[in-house]
Amino acid sequence: MQVASRAQIETVGMVLLLGLVVVVVTVGGVAALAAVDDYRDDAPLVELDVTVDGSNLTLAHRAGDTLRAGEVAVITRSEDTTTRYSLGTDGDINGRAATTESLFGPGDSWRPAAPVGFDGSDPYLVLVVHEPSNTVIHRAERTLGAITETPGPAPTPRPTTTSSPVTTTSTATTTSTTVTSTTVTSTTATTTTATTTSTPPESTAINGVHVEDRTTDSGGAGYRVDYDVATGPDFDRVRVTFENLDSSWATQTVTETNARGFATYDIGAGVGDRYRITVAALDAGGNVLDSRTISDVADGDNPDANTGLPESNDPKIRGAALIDLTQEGAAYELNYNVTNASNLSEIRVEFDNLDAPSATAELSGTASRGTIAGYSAYDGTEGDDYEAVIRVFDEDGVLVDRRVISDVADGVDPAGNDDLTRASSPSFAGTIIDDLSMTQADYEASYNVTDRAEFGGVRLWVSNVDASYAEGIYESADPRHTIDDFAAEDNGGTFGMTYHIRLQLLDADGVVVDERIVTDDADWTDPSGNDGLSRAGSPALDSVSVSDQSQTNRNRVRYRVDYDVIGTSEFAEVEVYFRNRQQPQASGVVRSSATSENNLEYAETYGTGDTYDIEVRVVDTDGIVVDRYVLSDIAGDKNA
Repeated sequence: MQVASRAQIETVGMVLLLGLVVVVVTVGGVAALAAVDDYRDDAPLVELDVTVDGSNLTLAHRAGDTLRAGEVAVITRSEDTTTRYSLGTDGDINGRAATTESLFGPGDSWRPAAPVGFDGSDPYLVLVVHEPSNTVIHRAERTLGAITETPGPAPTPRPTTTSSPVTTTSTATTTSTTVTSTTVTSTTATTTTATTTSTPPESTAINGVHVEDRTTDSGGAGYRVDYDVATGPDFDRVRVTFENLDSSWATQTVTETNARGFATYDIGAGVGDRYRITVAALDAGGNVLDSRTISDVADGDNPDANTGLPESNDPKIRGAALIDLTQEGAAYELNYNVTNASNLSEIRVEFDNLDAPSATAELSGTASRGTIAGYSAYDGTEGDDYEAVIRVFDEDGVLVDRRVISDVADGVDPAGNDDLTRASSPSFAGTIIDDLSMTQADYEASYNVTDRAEFGGVRLWVSNVDASYAEGIYESADPRHTIDDFAAEDNGGTFGMTYHIRLQLLDADGVVVDERIVTDDADWTDPSGNDGLSRAGSPALDSVSVSDQSQTNRNRVRYRVDYDVIGTSEFAEVEVYFRNRQQPQASGVVRSSATSENNLEYAETYGTGDTYDIEVRVVDTDGIVVDRYVLSDIAGDKNA
């Protein structure tokens, strides 16, 4: 809300003179003169942080005393507007509407209900005022593009300095003249000299705390707290307290002797409860040397006040790709690459089903680059929403990096997957996806791989878009090969259905480094984009003829094929497909391993007058079709 500036507000501006502070403010013709002590005994000790992003303001409580929202005001001032907010009535704390009785403690964040009105890089001032003590407990301002923050009283005083005597001389002269227009003039002169020598000794301090909210509806409130402590000679242990503010019985304390480590909490209840989580570094006598507190609601979302746990050699996620292999049930694997592997302990991936928590599972790996595979949920989870939560742990078992990838389990990889190929990665030199569907869906995939030093394998993924059957995943360890497993299966009733097909090239780490994806109707017509895979020395047809010897009076279909093949060192066989367009069940295949054939025959007891699509295919020793001859004919009408 917009209000005129008031003297009561402005008197909280401070200048510390080690004794007396005189503040004079004149705004809009109204003046006030007030004397304010140094930070009063009843002023709270807090560490606050103000973040301004355009017209959005966030006030974060980092450490120190817990405040009552109704006792704290935030005053914002831009070039021509001053606005006063109450934490208790004019915004929300942690995303929930605040009241005058709401508590604002370490780990909490407050945001005003309306934009603050700052524009671009214009100067502004933000004051946070504790009204009962009339004290500015935080000040943030931007002048000429620079942001300056002045904290209030430090929440964790460290009286560890050794100082020589301080000599201070202060001279203040104040002259005030008041007239009926309530104009006040004030002059203050101050001279201060001080000599201080400080040699801070080693001391224990908490470098960082990261709280991960692992709450689920089925498992109850859950937390993992990772911490890092810079240890002085007085350090003995770390105490982590999980304080449930709504159910005291659910409060737990964990003690760890490692200065860098983690603690976990799993109570089996408490979803939606408020928690205060405190990490304290203790000496041998149990005295607190330093502490950090973060507040959170057990709802599965991490709190805003998390800090990093920096170490120069921390492993980090350099790239990640979630591979969606869903068919009848959700199926995933994660490809990843992690840097600084010398300090790597483990990578864990939680495949979190947001619609069916019982299908959630966690898998792990230890390689710095590789694949975490094997997640497969039960039938019916196709189409569910998932989050893949990637967690990287260092050799201390500390969580040092985390990434979340969201996806719908539909066989299509999420947008934004990282490219994990490298200069030495293998790649496809060519691929063929053959649609051999005559009476049912039949596909085979051929390929040739180049740059094979890091070759791992090839995977063919065939999924039926129209039905939840007649689909599968097939693999080959050969760098040049044809995968024909799907074509050899019984897929009755699927002719004409739509298929989603992925041919994936995996490197030695199991990472997908090349892929061809097609969507095709199972109708005998090949998808576009097929390559030729013949090479020097491949067998080829030297001559071929197809004779139609069908007998129309007996409704008997009969074809004779004659051929000669040259370049036979890599020859495997000739196969001839006869596809009846009108009566698919009258279709068939004949094969011969001879390099020359004078009477390769195909016969059927019905189908004369129907149109046949005929394809003569030369297959090499890798199972790849390297030459073909195609024609169409009406059985019994004429010779081909």
